[in-house]
Amino acid sequence: MTQQNLQRSDITWGQDYKSRMNPELLTFLLRSSVPVLESSDWMVTKVQEGYSETLLPLNKATTNQHGTHQAALVSLSADYTGGIALASLLRGVPIAGIHPCRDDVSAALWLAGMNVRYKSPSTGHLTAICEIDPIQAEEIKARYFRGRRVLVTLQIRFYSNGELTAEAEMKYFAQPTIQLTPTAENPSRSTLFSHKLKASARMIAGLRAQRSCHPKLTSYCPHANLVAGPHGELLANHLLEILPQLKDMVLTRSQHIDELIRQVPNLKQVVLAGAGLDMRSILHAADLPDVTFFEVDLPEMIAERERVTRLLPQQFSNRRVLLSANFKVDDLAQVIGHHPTFDSTVPTIIIFEGCSMYFSESENQKIFRSFLKLMDNPLSCVWADFVNTSVVTGRTNNLRIKGFLEGMDALGEAFIFGTDDPPHWFEALGYSLVDTISAGEYLNENDAVLNSYSFSVAKR
Repeated sequence: MTQQNLQRSDITWGQDYKSRMNPELLTFLLRSSVPVLESSDWMVTKVQEGYSETLLPLNKATTNQHGTHQAALVSLSADYTGGIALASLLRGVPIAGIHPCRDDVSAALWLAGMNVRYKSPSTGHLTAICEIDPIQAEEIKARYFRGRRVLVTLQIRFYSNGELTAEAEMKYFAQPTIQLTPTAENPSRSTLFSHKLKASARMIAGLRAQRSCHPKLTSYCPHANLVAGPHGELLANHLLEILPQLKDMVLTRSQHIDELIRQVPNLKQVVLAGAGLDMRSILHAADLPDVTFFEVDLPEMIAERERVTRLLPQQFSNRRVLLSANFKVDDLAQVIGHHPTFDSTVPTIIIFEGCSMYFSESENQKIFRSFLKLMDNPLSCVWADFVNTSVVTGRTNNLRIKGFLEGMDALGEAFIFGTDDPPHWFEALGYSLVDTISAGEYLNENDAVLNSYSFSVAKR
């Protein structure tokens, strides 16, 4: 992997403590992200650079059948106590999954291994302490800010009733999050990148698995619950607590796409560009016997699609073409167009669902120009969804939207592109016929969140 030095923040420890690392803030953020910490009343009590203290109360939620601390919760406390001490050394760097952040400025921090030695039962409130040796602390900071991966073992001590109750060795992995993303120079993918990729797809599947109370929304995928799994259901419900409209936004776009598929005369091909865990190809295969579905995504997602579709009663493998591609690097016109079964002269729908907001404007322009090369038939079209620019820039007074964006940031899914005028944007790329409707207009709802999200169908 190509390494590059990272710019150290010029803020003081006092500023960093106030905005990122103070105990009250960390307790709130960690409890919000890790519900078991909330239910156990676990809290951060002290943070200094390279030092952290936490408290695991002795209460009903934290004890075992003997009335002492449950060993697994002691290990959990060790995990976050050491993680806080490590994070305190990364001055000004938000931690992905905890602080609202973007990939290009955050750090990925994970537990890689642990060894906990229990010396005696814990019969009082349990204080955990992690104090990083100053020499080791300087080595960690130097390595991280040189853009290199950090793998470090930290010691955590536990005290109950003033006595040493347990000791732990916790091995942590820390790396700039941006380095987890594949590039042209380094196309290899980390386990953490693959995890985030699948988590996002499962979350959307978890939303597709739900039904709407809105009278106009009848869209439902009977396969979505299975492919989402408990992980997707959990993530979907978490975001719905922040943005209740999200379910209808996803179901509206799904229904809008399904309507388009039924409207195009003599349809022969559907391209799911950024297919994720969209089961539309299997859902419509029986009703559209003359249509071939091209499912395009990163190799990890293609493998995940193959895994979950094997769980379904029918796979329609003879009607589905799975293609691996990196949308940031590959020319999609070549990846798709050069496949022997693809024919650019027949009616084709290209679906780019839930993707545009995660690519830069220049990357989107490259992608949509590639799509145009695949649409030689006058009936062919591309479907895409967009958010308004205010959603990306954060210049909105809508607290629901702000809360949702913070939730997406915490998941490492920050939006980076939006447009207030999709027709004009498409026309600048060479498209001539563009129909656009917002989710609010589609549902006949005057809702600021729904109106910030739109769908476009564009032809040559």
